[in-house]
Amino acid sequence: MGFRKPKKAIGLDIGTHAVKAVLMSRSMGRLRVEQACCALVDRNQLNTDPMLAQSLAVLEVMEQMPAKSSLVVASLTGQTVVVRYPRLIDVPREQLASTVAREASNNIPYDLNDVFMDWYVLDEYQEESRRVTKVLIVAAMREVVESRLQLLRNTGVSCGIIGVDSLALADAGDACKLYTAKESVAIIDIGLSSSSIQFIKGGVSNFIRDVNWGARELIQAVTKAQRCSYEQAVSLIENYQASSRPSDGADSEASLKTDHDDVPLAEVPDTEERSYSPLDPLDDEEGYGSGRGDIPLAMEHRREVRLEEAVSGPLNRFAIELRRSFDYYEHQLYEHPVDRILLCGGLAKFPLLMHALEEELGFGVIDIVSPARSALHIPNKNSVKQLLAHPAQYIVAIGLAARGMADL
Repeated sequence: MGFRKPKKAIGLDIGTHAVKAVLMSRSMGRLRVEQACCALVDRNQLNTDPMLAQSLAVLEVMEQMPAKSSLVVASLTGQTVVVRYPRLIDVPREQLASTVAREASNNIPYDLNDVFMDWYVLDEYQEESRRVTKVLIVAAMREVVESRLQLLRNTGVSCGIIGVDSLALADAGDACKLYTAKESVAIIDIGLSSSSIQFIKGGVSNFIRDVNWGARELIQAVTKAQRCSYEQAVSLIENYQASSRPSDGADSEASLKTDHDDVPLAEVPDTEERSYSPLDPLDDEEGYGSGRGDIPLAMEHRREVRLEEAVSGPLNRFAIELRRSFDYYEHQLYEHPVDRILLCGGLAKFPLLMHALEEELGFGVIDIVSPARSALHIPNKNSVKQLLAHPAQYIVAIGLAARGMADL
């Protein structure tokens, strides 16, 4: 039996909270998402044996995917990878490889013999009669790459491409047509333990920064302030809806929004079967997802006030970190300011996060990434139900799958 080139790609996003997979194909020249699924990483096991915990989650999602007949694209986290954007002036094409190697030796903080490195040309343009070649260089320590490959081998998954989470954001943005060629946008992806921000100008990646801040910061703050369990803190954050105190000072049901207020129908979880949530507790807790009816309204209002106070410090720190990235990008790299912010990841729909970013960054409108409303063809089928319920969660997996489809 001869070898047949795969016609589908699987994007495998391996996180510390969950593993997500997206199966992608091409139909009539258009990218199509055929399947999407996820599995939570056991939090307790992650503390004792991270590779085993993530391997089990990978195994769970890949059992639902046609891995043997598809190109699998996994990734490394941005914090384990060095990304550089050198601008080469008047370098002939035949000298690009040697020039990039020299740039890498000067800018990569490791011995090049100890890393896996790749590069490609991002853009070429004229600047004051000089030819500028903008190059993307990516390098990762060999031990980091081998560790990820060993994790995949543990599950029997054969990986065709290893990408980078933060770079996958640009691939997803391009595949989903999330921005125009004239825009300068910032894509912010928030994970459980870390976050990344990527600036894209004219459809080309220009700058990436990974921040050691994630949803765990808020969970820990709420746990401490409310003296509650990890799972209870997750539930409070997940179910939070901004509300205002009535003018007469009395708490009323009208002043509290339900969990599904103002959420598009495609994003409302199935009430008969619990869907994946970016901040789901790792173990089912009694009453989770049942709404606010079990909590007295007066107590619920006090909880909301205390929640706002508890998370204000961590959110402000995150917003300030992002402000530093924006200042560097806009004032040192480019004079043109960012036109639009695209938000994705575990806290994308958390109202207090949106408010903190609007206040610190000075943006009145921040868009939540929704692949379901993009150029991708995503059928309204049960096989993609989890993606339709939480579209902002799957942006990295979509980017990885799109990267694979570009190679097929």
